[in-house]
Order: sequence, then structure tokens, then C-alpha cells
Amino acid sequence: MHIDMPIRRRRPLSLTSLIDVIFLLLLFFMLSSTFVRFAEVEIAGGVASRTAGSQTPDVLIRLDDDGWQVNGLSLDADMAVTELKRLEEQDASSAVLLVRGEVSSQELVSAVERIRRETSLSLSVAR
Repeated sequence: MHIDMPIRRRRPLSLTSLIDVIFLLLLFFMLSSTFVRFAEVEIAGGVASRTAGSQTPDVLIRLDDDGWQVNGLSLDADMAVTELKRLEEQDASSAVLLVRGEVSSQELVSAVERIRRETSLSLSVAR
């Protein structure tokens, strides 16, 4: 005698609860994350003209692997800024920052920020 087992029917899997969980996770991560605005350094490109190249800067700042040089004097960053303030008191109004060697972009940005924060020199960046 052969007995047939009743066929079990599978219930279809409901995705509604899964979608709700995903939505709640998405909402949680969106609300818990912070959106930070990074600081910006303004570097404006000048208009190319013949007169712009003929004006000599009052101060020449060189930034390279060995550190800072202000008008040929090798100084550390603090002493360089002190020298820039002294030159500014002696009527220096413009400066050119030359970047040489393997200087990282972070070092360049830090130097530009520091010069602009602590002096009122008109600063140009050259390669």
C-alpha cells in the first residue's frame, strides 16, 4: 500500500519587511553622518600682461625640501614669518612664493595660509 504524503506548499517570501529594514538603515546612516565643509584657500590667477612680468616683487620666498628661504636667508617657518613681518614694516608690499623640490601640496597650502594670516603682503605663487 502506497501512502502519498501531502504536498507542502511554500509561502512566497515577503520582501516588505526587508525593504523597511533597508530604508531604516539608510535613514539612520544619512542622519548620523556629518557633512563637513573643508577649508578653502583662495589662489587667484592674474591677468597675463607685459606690465605684470616687469614688476619685481619686494620679497622672494622659496619653499623647498630644506625649508624656507626669504630673500636668500635660510630660515625655519617661524623665523621666516618674523622676517616677512620685518620686511613688511620696511614698506614691502608684494611677495612671490617659489616652490621647488619635492614640496607637497599640503606644505604649500600651509605656507600660503600662514603668510596670508600673519602678514598683509600681496602674495603670488610661482613654479
